[in-house]
Amino acid sequence: MQSTYTLSPAPTVKRSALYGTLSARFVSFLVDTTLLVFLYTFIIYGMGGNLEHVYTWDKIYSGGIKLDELLVIAKLVFLNPYFPLLHWAYYTVLESSQKQATIGKFTIGLRVTDLRGRPVTFAQANLRYFSKLLSLVPLGLGFVLMVNSRRHQMLHDYIARALVVNE
Repeated sequence: MQSTYTLSPAPTVKRSALYGTLSARFVSFLVDTTLLVFLYTFIIYGMGGNLEHVYTWDKIYSGGIKLDELLVIAKLVFLNPYFPLLHWAYYTVLESSQKQATIGKFTIGLRVTDLRGRPVTFAQANLRYFSKLLSLVPLGLGFVLMVNSRRHQMLHDYIARALVVNE
């Protein structure tokens, strides 16, 4: 007895990229930066009783701000200890948390892991955060390194032995 079986074609499964792409990481950076600027704005508005240091766009556009006033604003923003501390805490604490991602990465569907897929430790997240400065130094070439990397790692990912993967 001879039976005939018809073979149906195997279903094709579209596999998404395992590692975070440059565009996905850039969009998550934009989301994180927007949130941090929003938080910084609340801190600036809450720092003083008088709001002389806060300007509206019409005053800026009409040429009402002098160079010395811009220097005061720059000192307020960049030399304030709260801003770097908030920036560091945002990235380090969230990437070493149970979610393994900042809000921007979580929104895009990315998470930060070690080389074996486990969550990064707080020490690894610190190393990753501070080594981003090394990625910036030679004209940002540490960020472009991911284009030729097999696992889409940037320089700070190599240093911290971390990966950014899709969920």
